[in-house]
Amino acid sequence: MDDGTQARAAAVVADLAERLADPGSVAERATAPGNRRPVPGHGRVPIWGPMGLTDGYPAVALLYAELAHTDPAYRRVAHEYLTHAAAESGQARLSGLYNGPLALAFAASCAARPGEYNKILTSIDEHLAVQVPARLRPEWERIEAGIPGAPFETYDVIGGVAGVGRHLLDRDTGPARSALVEILAFLVALARPLAGEHAALPGWWVPHTPHGEPLDGYGGHGNLGLAHGVAGPLALLALAWRGGVRVPGQDEAMARIAGWMHDWHRVDEAGAYWPSWVQREDVEAGSAGLPRSRTAWCYGVPGAARALQLAGMALDRPDWRRFAVDALRSTLTLPDEGHGVQDAGLCHGWAGLLHLTRLVARDADDAELTGAADRLAGQAVDLYDPQAAFGFRAATLHEQDWLDLPGFLEGSAGIALALHAYAADQPAASGWDAALLVR
Repeated sequence: MDDGTQARAAAVVADLAERLADPGSVAERATAPGNRRPVPGHGRVPIWGPMGLTDGYPAVALLYAELAHTDPAYRRVAHEYLTHAAAESGQARLSGLYNGPLALAFAASCAARPGEYNKILTSIDEHLAVQVPARLRPEWERIEAGIPGAPFETYDVIGGVAGVGRHLLDRDTGPARSALVEILAFLVALARPLAGEHAALPGWWVPHTPHGEPLDGYGGHGNLGLAHGVAGPLALLALAWRGGVRVPGQDEAMARIAGWMHDWHRVDEAGAYWPSWVQREDVEAGSAGLPRSRTAWCYGVPGAARALQLAGMALDRPDWRRFAVDALRSTLTLPDEGHGVQDAGLCHGWAGLLHLTRLVARDADDAELTGAADRLAGQAVDLYDPQAAFGFRAATLHEQDWLDLPGFLEGSAGIALALHAYAADQPAASGWDAALLVR
């Protein structure tokens, strides 16, 4: 580890902790009229959702939950953010991990000392024990009827049951375990191959475009990303298996997903990679020329490799672990511009690449990846801008303009969390990175 880069990272974290310490001021700046995200077909939409784990009070609370493990003074700030979120919870719908009461519950679980926040955490457990089976009932009916097409929001990390399941995995209550087992059983069923005219498609085939637009018939795609694709369910199945929570067929489901990921990896001058998705025509034609995705948590080699590594660790498959590590190591030989990285965020920026590289390196005991972390941390720190409202600015994916994001997935709190873990050279004490399904 490079002492100079670690010191720079620690200094940036200290500045961000000071900048983000007032929830009211952060919310006011985040909701400034010009600070809106361009969304095709919808114009510009607000970036701040008070109950969001992307950008909202729970998102920023995660930073102070982590910092409080070494400086108890930050406990007060974390509690203030959670209090602001709780004040909004009466108007929010219980949905996926990244929005609504579950986002609050996850942040509270990261901030809690023994016995704290039990009321809200237990309440969410009980709600999920009822809601998860009800939410999955139409999916069970679809699967039993042999009809393909599982939308993102059913199974993914952001809004689907993979993210919900990761929160439940750390909850030691009867209702939480009941809901988690229901989720695992569903993901096992989702991994079974389809039959009849759809036999060439995997059970997790998505019926819409990669950008969410509905399609007629069974066009759709098979998504390979960690945020919205089958790598998310693979990671949850693996983490649950390692945590001793197992359902019939869980190991076969992991093997089936890992096999599909192996079948659809491609190789270029930098080595093995995964495309973002596979479309119906690719399955029918066996397309060889699928493009390399950006290098990121959400899509591309880092997220997919981490999911495959976790599965290899769970089932003692050194070949999976080796393939994952080799893919990430070779990807990092690309020139910086070859990664498609524009900002420092966790989702698709340098901080996310840094954190995943450190996790993969730690579990593989890989010196080359460990050494690469210094360079990646430097790339993130170099984008620090003391003139920006939150110290960093985030690139939009659809237009060439920049946003001031304080939150977790794309904003400054998430960047600070990754830099803090790097500077301390320690695992996340609060478990914040469980929200990424990478541990």
